[in-house]
Amino acid sequence: MRIRPLLSTLHLLLWLAGVLAVLALIALCVAAYGLPGAWLQSAFDAAIPADVGRLTVRRVAFRLDRGLIVNHLAFTAPDGRLLAGFRRGIFGLRLAGGGNALERLTSADIDALFVAQIPESVPDDEVAGPGGDEPFPDLSHVNVPRLTGVRLTLTDADIIEIRAKSLTGILDAGEGSLRFRSLHANVSEDGKQHAEGEVTIDIHDAKAVATIRGFLIPSRLDGLWRAINCPIIKEYCDFFALTEPAWGDCAFTVGFDLDRDLLDLRLDLLSAEGGAYRGIPFDEAQTTIRCKSIWNTVAEINPIQVRRKGKLVATAAINLDYPADRLSFRAEATGLFPAECFGLIGEDFAEALPAIVTERPPFVTIAGHIPLSGDETLPSQVTLRGFVRAQGGGTVEGLPFDAAEGRFSMTNGVFSLTRLDVRLPHGGSLAGAASFDVPDVGAHTDLSAAIHLRDASLADLLAPFGLNTLTNSVASGFVDLRGRTGTDFAKSLQAEYALTVDGGLITRLPLFAGLTDLLADRLPGIASITDSSHARLTGTADAGRFTIPDFALDGDLLAIEGPATYDLPANTLSAEVIAGNFKRDTVMGTLTRWATVPVNRFLWRVKVSGPLEKPSWKITTFLGRLWDRATGTPSDD
Repeated sequence: MRIRPLLSTLHLLLWLAGVLAVLALIALCVAAYGLPGAWLQSAFDAAIPADVGRLTVRRVAFRLDRGLIVNHLAFTAPDGRLLAGFRRGIFGLRLAGGGNALERLTSADIDALFVAQIPESVPDDEVAGPGGDEPFPDLSHVNVPRLTGVRLTLTDADIIEIRAKSLTGILDAGEGSLRFRSLHANVSEDGKQHAEGEVTIDIHDAKAVATIRGFLIPSRLDGLWRAINCPIIKEYCDFFALTEPAWGDCAFTVGFDLDRDLLDLRLDLLSAEGGAYRGIPFDEAQTTIRCKSIWNTVAEINPIQVRRKGKLVATAAINLDYPADRLSFRAEATGLFPAECFGLIGEDFAEALPAIVTERPPFVTIAGHIPLSGDETLPSQVTLRGFVRAQGGGTVEGLPFDAAEGRFSMTNGVFSLTRLDVRLPHGGSLAGAASFDVPDVGAHTDLSAAIHLRDASLADLLAPFGLNTLTNSVASGFVDLRGRTGTDFAKSLQAEYALTVDGGLITRLPLFAGLTDLLADRLPGIASITDSSHARLTGTADAGRFTIPDFALDGDLLAIEGPATYDLPANTLSAEVIAGNFKRDTVMGTLTRWATVPVNRFLWRVKVSGPLEKPSWKITTFLGRLWDRATGTPSDD
């Protein structure tokens, strides 16, 4: 009778043992392999509304020695776009103690974390500012779990396009905020790009405060500037092309509620290994970027410092004021060429300035402003002023100089040079002012100038027109001119002038070669003593045609005078001159002129025609031709 109850008890125990064995086996399998994500999906779907997104996971496991293990977690938007996720996460948990599971978190090791950049809801050109239809949610009552000293380790992370091979830090949380401290990131496997810092996210106040410092390539922070809606900082960081990572020190505060328009940023960048800024090469560069506000952005990039061979060659400052639609700038350069100096500020308006080329970098100061809006900066929108001093030679719109200095400005599309003082390569100088009226539409530029010459080389003055053969001639006086630069300059030239020209015009220049040949044929030996001269030119020019009503040229033993015209576009000289004896302003010229006038007028009237470099000289009087026949001199007819 007692055996049956005993057998029943044994049977029950065996059955329980079997159940426990199965449960233990299941527990061991779960511990070893985890729960399939499909088993948990219904719970995830119930916890997260479909219009917010969907959370999926491949497998979840828990081990006493490691903690919670989550494989292939992904959070996707309703349209299926991946917003965040990771390949594998191991979360250490403290088993003892109160609080929920999050408050027992001790560590988080996450592999291949991905956090997507939040896309713009509307295109940039349609963004009108704060005050959208949806008010920012009140986060003041969000419960933040209390965490202390949670160790974080991320591998191959991509957080809003900021990528790191490894990222470590410590997380503290509580009282409405999350604090990530002792952060250290290695961006590259070789360790050359690394950064450290800390980030505090104040959930109740909807803002983040961060400091980041380390060796970085500025372009690696593109996602950060987009995340805080500050593309202007990205734009100026993109101007740097670095040989090696730059040292960066960044501190910023940014609000998540755009209606508050909260942004306060400072970024210091130092590139000690060389590179280029806006395509301008440097050995070392440094800049500080400050920015306040998002919708009403006011930013300052100051100072920008560029060094070459250990020397500071340029400094610049740029201020951006979006409410005023203005970019203001100032710069000083001692080691940059003109194109580089203008490029340091910006390339948009550099093409509107006259062509300036120097053999050595000049000293330049420049300040001004341009609009921020628009795809292209028009010359009429540029305002600037500055000073330039150049040594060692160069050209301005083809005019050569040995040394030059002056002030410049630009307003309403007019680029002006004032207080000019220019020394020319072949001697002499010029002073005065010039302006270039640059249109918003069209390729031409109108030039006007008032120039005073002091023994200035004609070879240099006429070099822009290709007439650089007058190397022995110098000019003094004044010239007022107006014209259109470029290939149309000669045809558009208008001028008034009163000049004196000295220096070997009779025998030494191609212009007077025909005259000296003419004289040598008729008066042997005279050419050798007519090698100095003095010319006076007073007149006007219209459409490139110079009118000289009283041309006078005095040689040692011969003087010529008479009206002349010169067509610059056609390079054609036309004159009919009368030869005289001696210089008019000498004693011998005064004593002999009255006695020789009849002879000169009827014998030495000469017509000049042809190109300036080699015109033809012909005696036009009947007596002159008769004299040639009587003396056997070859005729020019």
